[in-house]
Amino acid sequence: MRRGKDDVYENILFPPGGEAEYRLRLTMAGQRALREKWGEDILTFLLSAAADGDRLCDLLGEALRWPGNENALQDGAALYDALVDEGWQGQDAFAGLAFDLGRASGLLTEAQTQQLKGAVASAYGAAFAGLAGMTGDE
Repeated sequence: MRRGKDDVYENILFPPGGEAEYRLRLTMAGQRALREKWGEDILTFLLSAAADGDRLCDLLGEALRWPGNENALQDGAALYDALVDEGWQGQDAFAGLAFDLGRASGLLTEAQTQQLKGAVASAYGAAFAGLAGMTGDE
């Protein structure tokens, strides 16, 4: 996260190997649109978006379309696909992006963002360790 054009906080993605740059910012208007569509407060929505592809794509779409943006993409699903094409893998990476957007939008502190990312990493680690134990893989 850094200050961007006109001194506005935004999350800037530089996908590995990609030439594009995406500036993401979840404005209050974007938060309202998500709340109206999904019927959830924005914090609950962020937590849900970390594990739900439809919500994540809506979150990315709102974050791409803030007033004054210069993003080539305006569609969250297209950004998701572009990130995957650039090598993003693992639900924890996309969950982290949702939490980073919450931080950049003033919804989460840095400490809360790191705590959520750690919880997701622990949950996935435990799930995959359990699967390995079931199959005999280490």
